Parts: sequence; C-alpha cells; structure tokens
Amino acid sequence: MTDSFFIEFNIPKENINLNHQSSVITLGSCFSDEIGEKLSFAGFDVLVNPLGTLFHPMSIAHALSFALGQREKYLVKKSDVFLDYAFSGKLYAMSEQELSSKLGNIGDQLARKLSSSTHLILTFGTSIGYELPSGFLVANCHQQPASNFHKVNSSIDAMYEALSTILDKLYQINSDLKVLVTVSPVRHLKDGIIENGRSKAKLLSLCEMLESRGVNYFPAYEIFMDELRDYRFSKEDLTHPNEIAVDYIWNKFKNAYLDESTLKLTSEVEAYHRSLNHRILYPESQGANDYKEKLIQTYENLINRMPNLRLKSLPL
Repeated sequence: MTDSFFIEFNIPKENINLNHQSSVITLGSCFSDEIGEKLSFAGFDVLVNPLGTLFHPMSIAHALSFALGQREKYLVKKSDVFLDYAFSGKLYAMSEQELSSKLGNIGDQLARKLSSSTHLILTFGTSIGYELPSGFLVANCHQQPASNFHKVNSSIDAMYEALSTILDKLYQINSDLKVLVTVSPVRHLKDGIIENGRSKAKLLSLCEMLESRGVNYFPAYEIFMDELRDYRFSKEDLTHPNEIAVDYIWNKFKNAYLDESTLKLTSEVEAYHRSLNHRILYPESQGANDYKEKLIQTYENLINRMPNLRLKSLPL
C-alpha cells in the first residue's frame, strides 16, 4: 500500500533559456491569461493575449498571420457596435474605421514583439469551432444567429498545417524564437463531455506533432486532470482551475523551465509584488512610512541587480 494519495507528475527539467532577460508572448485560451499574469507578476517582460482570448488553434494561427501582414477583415455589426469574427469581443469600436485602426495597431504591436521575442507560449482550448459560409473559422460568434455558422471539429492535420505554415514564417523573421505549446485544462462542456474529451485528444496529438518540429510541450492538461483530479481544485463552474490549481501548475512550470538563479529572483519579485499589494491600515503613521521606504529600497535593489525586470512601482 502506498503512502501517497495521488500520482505525482514529475516534469523533467528543460533548458529553454527562460529568464528575466527573456521577452515572452502568450496567446490562446484563458489559461494563457493565467500563465501570462503569473509571468508578469514574477517580473518577466510578457505580452498577454493582445488580440483577446482565442480557443481554437486555427484562430491562434490566424492571429499570428494577421500580425505578420495578412490583414483580412471579418467585421460584423452588433447593434451599433463593430466587432471582428477573428478576434475576441473585448476588441470592439463604434465605427468600422475605428475598429480597423484599433486592430491594425494591435497587429503592428504584436508583429514588433514577434520579431524580437525569445519565447512564444501557445495554449490550445478546443478543436471544435464554427465556420462562416466562406469557410472561415471564427474565434468568436459575437452572439450572432446560429444559422450564420456551421459547427466543425477540425482535423489534426488541418490544425497542424495551419500552425506549421505560420511557424515557418515566424522562424524566418526570428530564428531564435522558442515555441512552447500546452493544452488548456479548462473543459468546454457546452459541447458535451464526450465531445470535449475527443477535442482534447486531438489537441494532445497536435502538440505531439508539433514537438517533432522542435516545439516544447508543457503538460498543464495532464497535471490538472491526473494530479489534481478533484473538483476542489476547480472554480464554482467545475471547469476552470481555481487559484490553488493555477498556483500549483505555475510552480510546476517554474521548476521545469527556470534555472536556480532565475527561480530565486522570481521568488523575490513575487514577494515584492505581494508586499506592494498589501493594504496599509494607517497610511499616515510612521510604521506606514517605514513600510513604504522598505518597499522603495527593495524596488531599487531589484532593478539594480536586473534592469530588465518589469516591476510595479510604489504609488505616489
């Protein structure tokens, strides 16, 4: 009989040269937001989902193509609001021209970042999507009538071809870019439990195919589904990992990809940011002034040691 109450998933240490001199982009599902926010809180230079949450690998491939110059528009008007089927609903405007300008600026920003970044982290959420009559797979239906779309479950080969093509283009402009992929542990239950399982299986196979191209794979899905296989690690919707689970997966990520010196600095930056978020009860007191002075000293010490750190400063 074992003394352990769960199967611990040990991830081999991998040297992908991820440190505080790195420049990182995260794209994909809401789990990309979680990892991106953790990297940001740890002081990394990171651009998190600039075009909003994208669940399908084809949508992620399209976003990368958009950044590299393929600026097709798939605009839709919802009441008096303009949106683009290719991107998240958080990207909207009150005129077609304004939306085109906004998306163009974000695309330019992403293009500049892609040309100079060291790491690109892609998180795949589902292989199930919805196509327009033209065959374009939308990133968001923007609450339009279901009759406007055709539901599809994309093949592994189609998703691989789309991503492989854009990776070739990315490596042409940034040959040093390291790509890491993962499958989101968030279950898409609106498609059904069986359909979600088959979708995740396709995404796992897709990642395996991408590994043959030198892409790294981080097993976030396996950690959540096998090591944390209990609903107490889920939010109230029983599908999204809760804060405890995200922290656990983040620690696995850190231990797999960060060297000892980067781990140490990460812990110091996280401690600084936690202290910065601490609510001071008596802001006019001497104790509060001493606390603020200590934070300023910590900030200056960290910046002097690593000028590339992305630290929040003390509010004036």
